[in-house]
Amino acid sequence: MKQIIFLRHAETNLNKEGRFCGRINIGITEEGRNQAEKMRETLNQYSFNAIYCSPLKRTKETLEAIFPNQKFIEDEGFSEIYLGDWEGLKKETVNQEFRKAFQKGKYTPTNGEKHEEVEARVKKAIDRIFATYPDNSLILVCTSNGIMRTVKRMYDIENQKMMSGNLEYFSLKKEA
Repeated sequence: MKQIIFLRHAETNLNKEGRFCGRINIGITEEGRNQAEKMRETLNQYSFNAIYCSPLKRTKETLEAIFPNQKFIEDEGFSEIYLGDWEGLKKETVNQEFRKAFQKGKYTPTNGEKHEEVEARVKKAIDRIFATYPDNSLILVCTSNGIMRTVKRMYDIENQKMMSGNLEYFSLKKEA
């Protein structure tokens, strides 16, 4: 069996302010860094064959806090969904029915990336990882809430709430 653990990045100022991050390339807060450093004990229990992240600063900074002096593989396939006109907006200011539909993959913000496009690139990245590593491999992917929600929806991952808090994680398994 092969397994990918998906980890959401640590807190950013936009998260703290209740704003949509999308592709805004923001780093993590000092509190986020402290929380990520505390995750070190939990994640160091695992022996990862590889560690991936999106090219966004917040995912790289999260991994640097957890695994200092390690190399990570950046993969554009795990970049957050481009939210178009919603980027940087306070979540409370958008139409909440549209927001709920967006979270379910049934609405695209104006000028945003379509869910079908996101699913295609995420699936391609996951398939590439599963094809690259041998059986009994364990891979870590640090990404964002939108990508984690997409993976949960695409692979019908049960017993998981759709929205992931900072530093929450879940796994995707593939039988040999």
